[in-house]
Amino acid sequence: MKIEVHPRLQKRAQGLSAAEREQISAALRALADGFGRPHLHSGLGIRRLRKDLFECRAGLRWRIVFFAEKGVLTAYDVMTHDDLQAWLRSC
Repeated sequence: MKIEVHPRLQKRAQGLSAAEREQISAALRALADGFGRPHLHSGLGIRRLRKDLFECRAGLRWRIVFFAEKGVLTAYDVMTHDDLQAWLRSC
């Protein structure tokens, strides 16, 4: 599965530590390999938020928010669980 990284995620990642950026990169690689394969989903913590909007874990702190379309996943942003809940309420 192809992963596109939205500029919003790129900008947010610039302010993170090298270790956090590596966690996010590793989660994105695993997401590309595992999305659509339910047995691999459990380790990634993929959860549907809305029709085409999902989240997956990147370490203990971070959640990657992504949109799923046929053949491509767009990694939109990375945020904490609390930030994600507030963002969803505001949408």
